[in-house]
Amino acid sequence: KDAAIIFQMADHLNSSSVQQALSDAAVRSGVNIPGLSDVIRKEQDAKNEAATLMSYITSQGSEGDKKRNPQVIEQMQKRMRELEGLRKEYKAQIQKGFPEYFHLIQPKAPSHTDIAQQLKPDELFVSILPMEKQTYVWAINSAGKVNFHLWPVGEKDGAKLVEKIRKTLDVAGLGNKAPVFDYADAHTVYKGIFGPLELEMADKKHVIVATSGAFANMPLGVLVRKPVASPNPLNAAWLIKDTAISQVPTASGWLSLKRYAKVPSSTQPLIAWGDPLFDNKVATQQIAGVIPKNTTVRSAIDTRSTLQIGLERSNEDSYLAYSKIPPLPETRDEVNELAKILAADPKQDVILGSDATRQSVLKSSASGQLGKKQVVVFATHGLLAGDLPNLNQPALAMASTANPADSPLLTLEDVLGLKLNADWVVLSACNTAGADGRAEEALSGLARGFFFAGSRSLLVTHWSVESESAMLLTTHTFAAYKKDPQMRRAEALKQAMVETMKLPQYAHPAYWAPYALVGEGGR
Repeated sequence: KDAAIIFQMADHLNSSSVQQALSDAAVRSGVNIPGLSDVIRKEQDAKNEAATLMSYITSQGSEGDKKRNPQVIEQMQKRMRELEGLRKEYKAQIQKGFPEYFHLIQPKAPSHTDIAQQLKPDELFVSILPMEKQTYVWAINSAGKVNFHLWPVGEKDGAKLVEKIRKTLDVAGLGNKAPVFDYADAHTVYKGIFGPLELEMADKKHVIVATSGAFANMPLGVLVRKPVASPNPLNAAWLIKDTAISQVPTASGWLSLKRYAKVPSSTQPLIAWGDPLFDNKVATQQIAGVIPKNTTVRSAIDTRSTLQIGLERSNEDSYLAYSKIPPLPETRDEVNELAKILAADPKQDVILGSDATRQSVLKSSASGQLGKKQVVVFATHGLLAGDLPNLNQPALAMASTANPADSPLLTLEDVLGLKLNADWVVLSACNTAGADGRAEEALSGLARGFFFAGSRSLLVTHWSVESESAMLLTTHTFAAYKKDPQMRRAEALKQAMVETMKLPQYAHPAYWAPYALVGEGGR
């Protein structure tokens, strides 16, 4: 009983902006009472505007005196006070007129019974909460049984273990020179978190893991269940071989997505953007096939060191800098193959090269076409705040245009305004789930946006992926998902990982493990 009570408290501590986004999406998707949807949307829009203003005001605090603009900040602060008043009015309207929906805006921490009711008999919910001196771990099954244990490894030591493991994972670009995977620490983490749960996990096909901090920085499928005698990845007892895994930020966030999942899925299979043209001066070369395809690692790391100037499109130097972002010609094959697997129309549903602009995404959303797609794919570079000068929010790098007024970046603010009803959003690009301790930042950024916009799950990468193995993972995932109408999303990804690791050249987890399923891992 004590463990169940502490679980509720812990989930409240662990809640984040991602959780709020999940709740927001669940609210909007479940609204069918006249008058309610309008006031909910107004409250959410006011909240988003206030968050944007606060971010700007905070950033101004770190600027030098010459760059500060006190008049603008004063206006923003006034607007924030107005927004806060409006939000109170909207909430009061909802609480009075629609009390059954009010708890969705002010969600309470779920009980173990709430979690159990949403679990199937072959599913297990695991919550991991790193604290200063130890890590708390709960496991809840469909019968409502709670297993609780303490792992005597605190937040800092846990982060060190994850960092050591990640140094042997983000190595796809090294090829044959890649270091041997850190089996010892991967087994240590497995024993600490999942070891005491082995009996409970024996018959479970899907494990939903709620975690934050360092353990959100790595795919848990790479943990090994037994000590490894020889460093041969083909023989390792990878956790992913035995169970499908999906990750969620919090238990309450997962429940929000479960509510959202009850909304009927879209009827059209796919829309995909791939190989955006970052330098429109090479458009004719690309069309003519002069630029060769390659099998390099998809990475935007180069842009983080070479782009030392702003992205203002009126600045010719900035334009040239953006054009240096590494192209992704190999993603054309990937999105076209996904369209084939899902029986989409490549002429209508696959947007490539110079057409893959930010404006094309916004137009698709405004016309209602985006909201009709089950799977939405962005095969491009993901950028985190700070990756480019003056970039203060996560973004996707889309095609540049000849119009200086058009930004090439699909920012978090843009994503928040999209209208989706997607089972999957696939960010088949570089490390969109973050690296160097920034996973939570990214997931509370782009993930927040896509969940808020109406996606049930995200397929994101923990590190820069190698192109051929990335294509195998995504195409195998959707081929399996398409073939079996009952298959869970998490199971489809699991099968793709297991198939990919069977190939000797991709046996190292750097190749088969980069993708993580975040959100609703069921069907």
